[in-house]
Amino acid sequence: MNYHAMEYCELKQEAKERRIKLYYVMRKAQLIQILSMNPLPEKYIVEKKRIQELRDEARARGFLSIYRLNRSELVDLLYPHLSRNTSAEYQYKDQYDTNKHNTPKNHNTK
Repeated sequence: MNYHAMEYCELKQEAKERRIKLYYVMRKAQLIQILSMNPLPEKYIVEKKRIQELRDEARARGFLSIYRLNRSELVDLLYPHLSRNTSAEYQYKDQYDTNKHNTPKNHNTK
């Protein structure tokens, strides 16, 4: 398909049909680049999966207790190579660690 000959609104419609996340804020060149990829990168496919699709996939892979997990935890479980950061649990712990003491900054006022 020749995406360069298509209008911007047609590109957006094509991206919507292919379930590309945030297609509506992309510029024409970005849309053409993403739509030209065959197949789409796994990241784009996983971002648009619904939580029920992720739960079904986890169940098929044999994971237990998946219904207590939220969407981001399911994505981290099923696709650890796509996870952006370390576990949210560790981020939360570091952010609210009560053993840390932050010294207030000294602002010189005249």
